[in-house]
Amino acid sequence: MVNIYDTANDLSRQLKETQEYQNLKKAFDDLKAEKDTFETFKKFQQMQANAQQKQMAGQKLSQDEINAIQTIAKEISTKPAVQTLMNQERAVDNMLQQLNKTITSPIQELYQDVMPKGPQGPQGPQANN
Repeated sequence: MVNIYDTANDLSRQLKETQEYQNLKKAFDDLKAEKDTFETFKKFQQMQANAQQKQMAGQKLSQDEINAIQTIAKEISTKPAVQTLMNQERAVDNMLQQLNKTITSPIQELYQDVMPKGPQGPQGPQANN
């Protein structure tokens, strides 16, 4: 019997060797080197996390909280180091989505008989006789 967790740990180690991960790490290191930008980025991340926690607890964000998050988001989104980081995050996310698709393909295959096949449905286009 295969130990799938060993495979996952191997995949985790291999992820660090990908170009996508290396580019993300460099972008993050470059961001950290810009002290003021990095401090603003950390503040934004904390504000987002607090807002998400509050929403998950069923609490509503005040307009002041929403405005503060939007203001800092606008500020950091103009910083080249943050833009580069976001681009590299997208590249890693795309890779992870493809990996997820590959990893979960046996489950998709298992359910393929009950899933609609495209816009025409399971039978395909209807013949006009």
